[in-house]
Amino acid sequence: MSLLTALALTLSLQGQAADLTKLPELVQSKHTISLHGSTLAYTATTGTLPIRDNDGNEEIRMFYAGYTKDGADPDTRPIVFAFNGGPGSATLWLHMGVLGPKRAKLNDDGSMPPAPYRLVENQETWLGAADVVCIDAPGAGFSRLSKPEAAKKYYSVRGDAQAFTEFIRMYLNRNKRWRSPIYLAGESYGGMRIGVLSKTLLDNGIALNGVVIISGTMNFGNLDNSKGNDQPAICFLPTFFCTAYYHKRLNARLQGDFKKGLAEVQAFAEGEYASALQKGDALTDAQKEHIAGKVAEYTGLTKAFVLRCHLRVSDGHFYKELLRDQGKTIGRLDGRLTGTDATEVGEYPETDPSSDAITPPIVSCLYDYYSRELGYITDQKYHVYKPGGGWEFGEGTADTSEDFRACLAANPHMKVLICCGYTDMACTFSGIKYTMDHMDMPVEARKNIEYSFYMAGHMMYIDTPSRVKLGHDVEAFIKRAS
Repeated sequence: MSLLTALALTLSLQGQAADLTKLPELVQSKHTISLHGSTLAYTATTGTLPIRDNDGNEEIRMFYAGYTKDGADPDTRPIVFAFNGGPGSATLWLHMGVLGPKRAKLNDDGSMPPAPYRLVENQETWLGAADVVCIDAPGAGFSRLSKPEAAKKYYSVRGDAQAFTEFIRMYLNRNKRWRSPIYLAGESYGGMRIGVLSKTLLDNGIALNGVVIISGTMNFGNLDNSKGNDQPAICFLPTFFCTAYYHKRLNARLQGDFKKGLAEVQAFAEGEYASALQKGDALTDAQKEHIAGKVAEYTGLTKAFVLRCHLRVSDGHFYKELLRDQGKTIGRLDGRLTGTDATEVGEYPETDPSSDAITPPIVSCLYDYYSRELGYITDQKYHVYKPGGGWEFGEGTADTSEDFRACLAANPHMKVLICCGYTDMACTFSGIKYTMDHMDMPVEARKNIEYSFYMAGHMMYIDTPSRVKLGHDVEAFIKRAS
């Protein structure tokens, strides 16, 4: 058990005695962790920073949990500002799943263990490579809008980036970290946020050494199965293949060599399949039969089902259909994890079993961790997702890749690591690669982008081997980029 500093204890008791509904502004505590045979001493800081408008009026209190290595030189010690996506998700998944020195214990494959849930020391924490600051988006987690009308401004692609830009500027200033190598890490919509945030930071004089995009997207056009948009079908097909491979639903030839099979599917998706979808109703019956047969072979579905889908199998249909004969559905966030519905009929699953598996352990561990170990005591509810709906994406399809391209062009030293789960059907690995390949970047700029892949889903770090690999990949990336 770590010892709270006098500051942390004093602030906690004052908050408890005065009014537990208020959020403490700053709580610090001292800790150690044994990482790979060495002891690392660090300071944990939880609290809020005020985000103000141009007239100095407070509009948001943004909550964060930061970890800094004791005794490190801030001029050379990298710092990572991390966030989840949503939009409107708090940063508990990354925090309690892989970034922090403690994590919620799940089964090795990421499935739910029996309650009560436990925290364990996280040997894959990024604290070994860099200081880490986990930031809750406006309205999410313990972050709060100071006035309701601020929602219209900050619940948007641009307003959200503005809030994060000001938070990072203020954090660097208050903590004297302007000379540190600076990184962003964003998951899911966090990739969309990185696209615009990297540019708004640069416009405010903050150049990044690198960004880590985890299961991210920068263009919703690759995910939107709207009429006339063929790109999602093309991008989802390789993920369907990977998921079917994991569940051993493919023929012997494709089950034999994963990488060879995946390369074959990608070539088909980008070539013959894309061409066939472009022809639409002009395809002959024989051509439809041929394409349906190939899609069925690569997905583990039946040819008749693919034909009924008019060659475009949606992700929702796939969740329900792949293991229908076993009475199981598969997860959206992670196609490896399965669940059961009330009946085996129906087009779509009743729930996402992969989300169901991780939410109770991570949420309960986070509450316990903040109060028991970090001394952050409040009666305020931790909003896993910001209350209420609504998000302003702007006109047309949400896309921040042009902002990202402009940032890469202006800052040729910024490195990019894109981490993708093979069984992630929330943000497909082919989708983010398609976006990166269509940003009109010169060859030299493209050399700054690298990929790492994992046999797991959206939160690949819930799978033990993938979490270990991710830790190694990120540590090596930060060393290279710093």
